[in-house]
Amino acid sequence: MRHLPALTVSELTDALGSRARAMETLKWLYAQRPLPSILPSELPGVSHRVWTPFVERGAKLVLPKILERQLSEDGTTKYALEFNGTSVETVRIPAKGRSTICISSQAGCTRKCTFCATKELGFIRQLSAEEMVAQYLLARSEDTPDQPATNVVFMGMGEPMDNLDEVMRAVEVLTQGPAPQLRNMSVTVSTSGVLPGLKRFLAESKASLALSLNATTDEVRAQVMPQTKTWPIKSLLDALREDAQRRGNKRDYFIEYVLFGGLNDTDADADRLVALLEGIPSRVNLIPYNPFPGTGLQTPTDERVATFHSRLVRSGVITLVRSPRGREIAAACGQLVLSRDGAGFSPVS
Repeated sequence: MRHLPALTVSELTDALGSRARAMETLKWLYAQRPLPSILPSELPGVSHRVWTPFVERGAKLVLPKILERQLSEDGTTKYALEFNGTSVETVRIPAKGRSTICISSQAGCTRKCTFCATKELGFIRQLSAEEMVAQYLLARSEDTPDQPATNVVFMGMGEPMDNLDEVMRAVEVLTQGPAPQLRNMSVTVSTSGVLPGLKRFLAESKASLALSLNATTDEVRAQVMPQTKTWPIKSLLDALREDAQRRGNKRDYFIEYVLFGGLNDTDADADRLVALLEGIPSRVNLIPYNPFPGTGLQTPTDERVATFHSRLVRSGVITLVRSPRGREIAAACGQLVLSRDGAGFSPVS
């Protein structure tokens, strides 16, 4: 049985007997601050003759327990959340006029990217759509009117394409009206390059896609992302190019490129990247590597980052350098690795 907050309008309509009741339920849910722990015995706008049987049939409100939270100097908040004994991390990143919620799709991860701290956990389990949407709902409940949670990125723990059915449901719920009704382009699903899932996502979803590329040759990419041996760079970019042709360039593709000092940050890499992205309406996010002990990888110099960026821009590639957010609380890209005892977190305030 599916539960809130991962029920679609259609499913709520069937369960409550009318679309109007379904809409009232969603409006109520996303108006709650702070969030309730359980569904109420009565709900405004929904007849108790309908609501009571709905609750009695076992309908639940799936929400996490907040184990810990940490607040960075730049306003980034990292949450350690627990779902039925399983811990995951979620991050809220405030910006001018909005906030972005970084959601985990798995506890741990099925992939073994050498630069990512989450790999240290191994794979624990898949998260349900309820648990994914609940991460957004909880972080959203702590946003502010001047920084509303308008954006979601599936860039937390896990490889979304290895849990695609649940991710797709979560995307559908996050973009449905009357709430939370996020724009498709404001929900971004990231992948390390799992080709079967990537192709299905492109065919079935209108949400944005981010491909973690991180190298311009298969040899270098395989050093940091072992699945490159199964799905080489050309196969991944060809899938984006084919989707762009099919959709008539109606979707932008975010190319995440983590810069490692002395490994993938040369002028030749920048020029190869421009060539690789030909025919793909892409936006490149350059991410200077966030250090994690034991990887042997280096953060590039500021000069190298600036030079790499300028070569892409001069070639006509839309490129941004992503400043690390929440690095000192290990909330930045590649740093999510909740220890099993919660070490490294400050008490909940």
